Amino acid sequence: MKTTRTIPTIFALFAVLGSHAMASPDASLDARALNARWAEQAFSARPLAEQGGPVVGIPFSFVYDGKPSAALLPQWRAEQEEEAVDATTRRRTLTFTDPQTGLEVKAVADVFLDTPGVDWTVHFTNTGTKDTPILEKVRAVDIAIETPRQAAASKEAPMDAAKGAAPSVTGSDPVLHRLRGSFAGPVYDLGEFAPLDDSLPVGANISWGSVDNRSSFHAFPFFTLDWSDGGVVTAIGWTGQWEAAVERDGSRLRLHAGMRDLHVKLHPGETLRSPRVLQVYWRGGDQFVGDNLFRQTMLAHILPRVNGQIFYPPFAHATSSFYEANKTTEAIERSYIKSFKDLGFECYWLDAWWIKGGHPHGMGHWGFPITRGYDPVRFPNGVKPLSDLAHSHGLKFLQWFAPEEIWPGTDLAVEHPEWVMKPGPPGPIDLTNPEARAYMINYLNTVIKEWGIDWWRSDGGPSLSHWKSGDADPDRIGITEIRYVEGYYQMWDAMRQANPNLRLDNCAGGGRRIDLETSARSLSLWRTDGAVLTISKNAFDDTAILSQVSNHGLNRYIPFSQSGTMGATPYYFRSGFNGGITFCEDVRPADYPRELLKQGIAEGKRLRKYLLGDFYPLTKPTVSAEAWCAYQYHRPDQDDGVVFAFRRHESPCCAYQLNLRGIDPAADYEVTEARTYTPEKPRRIKGAELQRYRASIDELPGSLLLEYKKCRQPKNETTEK
Repeated sequence: MKTTRTIPTIFALFAVLGSHAMASPDASLDARALNARWAEQAFSARPLAEQGGPVVGIPFSFVYDGKPSAALLPQWRAEQEEEAVDATTRRRTLTFTDPQTGLEVKAVADVFLDTPGVDWTVHFTNTGTKDTPILEKVRAVDIAIETPRQAAASKEAPMDAAKGAAPSVTGSDPVLHRLRGSFAGPVYDLGEFAPLDDSLPVGANISWGSVDNRSSFHAFPFFTLDWSDGGVVTAIGWTGQWEAAVERDGSRLRLHAGMRDLHVKLHPGETLRSPRVLQVYWRGGDQFVGDNLFRQTMLAHILPRVNGQIFYPPFAHATSSFYEANKTTEAIERSYIKSFKDLGFECYWLDAWWIKGGHPHGMGHWGFPITRGYDPVRFPNGVKPLSDLAHSHGLKFLQWFAPEEIWPGTDLAVEHPEWVMKPGPPGPIDLTNPEARAYMINYLNTVIKEWGIDWWRSDGGPSLSHWKSGDADPDRIGITEIRYVEGYYQMWDAMRQANPNLRLDNCAGGGRRIDLETSARSLSLWRTDGAVLTISKNAFDDTAILSQVSNHGLNRYIPFSQSGTMGATPYYFRSGFNGGITFCEDVRPADYPRELLKQGIAEGKRLRKYLLGDFYPLTKPTVSAEAWCAYQYHRPDQDDGVVFAFRRHESPCCAYQLNLRGIDPAADYEVTEARTYTPEKPRRIKGAELQRYRASIDELPGSLLLEYKKCRQPKNETTEK
């Protein structure tokens, strides 16, 4: 197989399909065609010279025996297979084999037919009889992008003779859109999951990645590259170390991402995998078109399902989490369930305080008999009676676990010290060890069934030092991380397979493990430990801002997530709502406004449907107490939507102009405002007025809920202004 280009470029592909903004009135259909055509060429075994039409190339790279894959793959044997996974997915498998060493490189790519996007993972297998040379610098995605607008501008712009540099594309520089990760910082910082926008002038080189080994700690593995007349959203699935970079050289952009610090030889018969990659390309000049096409694909193909259906985050009450903590008892937990059972909550949440020895030092009493795990004094009957009580009131049962963490002196640490990774304390259970992993899977599946667990809450995890300490061979750097991460996925998958109705909550000291792979298996019901800081201080306003900022940023990529919140009034409750709510306020006092909270939950259940639509931030991201925050959900197929607008507690402005998206200016809309939980009388207005809606909130702090729906049939009455 011979070629003159192996770094993929989509320049010619955009030229063939058209470089104008949104050629098709159906953006999704247009993007589906673009992504399918790209995948057809990117994952092709045919010699590129024979393909005809636009040339794309191989969208990943690596270094093997000191040589780049761009030089190696054209000389290796190439095979291509294609099959239909189901009615909405076509799978293409591209395999290269080195005839000298037997290294097999297999890329498995799923191309979606009903939404845009290509989802792939690369697998490396030693099919030979001896160790391979060193494999390193594996970039699960490595693409070059040259758009027509940039290329044309580059030809027109003069060369800077003094610097000898490539010409800059003045006024139309591409932009890298990404988010901060979760970092449990104070609200007066930039904010959890706050957007970061970086212009990419000629010569730009931006690199970023995970901090320690948590995939969404400080950095977030979803990002958007926008080059004015098109763009691509990329998501990385690797619950460990990852790194990404975007470079610009003249009119060409290069994007690559992969696992950090890999330097490994493979033993005969051994296989390792790359991080998972999902990409969605789109055309046009609107970043949020691309982000919403990506959301479509997340909803249709990535998010976990039960009985084939997407599930929302629950309206859950976190009971003793911020009150009794390690002093809670069965009787206290019963009192919580009794206090909220009739308010509309859907889930009873039992956090870390049930374990024997208390949190954190009791982490490690996992195993058999399962009765040894809970505190025998505070929970003499175990946790099953609490699960039964919750179920008797129509509530689901969520229970906290940290199965990866083992503290000294706990049962598992004493029985199987060989399963505890070093250094410590504490040390995680060694998920690279098949025996240890099988034991933990057996334990978890047993308690899930015996205790009637509906939501399994995962916390804790290893540190980078645990993984590095396992790499004793300098020619096997990174192998411990790979085997641990693979074992982590195997544990989650085994739990879901054995318990088809189980839902997973992904927490690791807050939302520090949110990536493509965990998002395919779980929801994050506690996306930031920043809420621990604000709720512990009884800081209602800071907690509300923390939730608003997280929704404002994270919802661009992740349709469902939430964190701890408190407050029954519309401003506080709506701030924490994002499909469900993790409520952390004690509602047992006699003077608690229970009826108000009940109304908030009922409103949230009614609004859930909108979260399946497109998402648009309507204000600039900020944690300022003087600002407004607003965002919109719009359902194009229903021609309706909802706007959440918040006037924060120090805002001097009682009105704000909202520039809504997806509105037909010539159509009539029925619009309903709600500042309290009681909606006002609906009004009929023109779409042009709705597009530039003047929102007013007198209360400080206060919120406005704006629901709208396009009128299907004209009415005779005069349109209200």
